[in-house]
Amino acid sequence: MIARLTGVNAVSAAQLSRETGITQQNLSRWLSEARNLPLGASSNHILSTWTVEQKARILARAAALAGDELTDYLESEGVRVAHFRRWRLALEEAGEESVSMAKRIGKLERELTRKERALAEAAALLMLRESIASLIQQEEDRDEEEIGDVTENPEAPVPEQLR
Repeated sequence: MIARLTGVNAVSAAQLSRETGITQQNLSRWLSEARNLPLGASSNHILSTWTVEQKARILARAAALAGDELTDYLESEGVRVAHFRRWRLALEEAGEESVSMAKRIGKLERELTRKERALAEAAALLMLRESIASLIQQEEDRDEEEIGDVTENPEAPVPEQLR
């Protein structure tokens, strides 16, 4: 009965109750108890903890299977269908997180590039401003020297700029 309530082609407890005449409450209780059994209770070769490599191998092999073949394969590996579904869901969610993380990284890289360009432009403008200020200062200093020369030596020719 538990096998009919679990697996890829599982039926609901209500449907199985109608087919067998066993109350739905009993079927649900049995299913709950079966799910709560220790992982190694039904077979000696079932592992209580699975490594990432084992999960990946099982998920990869099971990807090509469906229906009874999948259920048989999972049973031969000692994996409960519920565990398999959780592993597959976790893998899918991890893939979605990877995609969203890659998108976020791309967005942050574009923002960083934009800010680096803005910083380079600001630095160039500051350098230009300093250069212009320096040129203006040099021009003012030269004008002051020429005015000073004229006031110190009134007979010297007056530059055309000052006329």
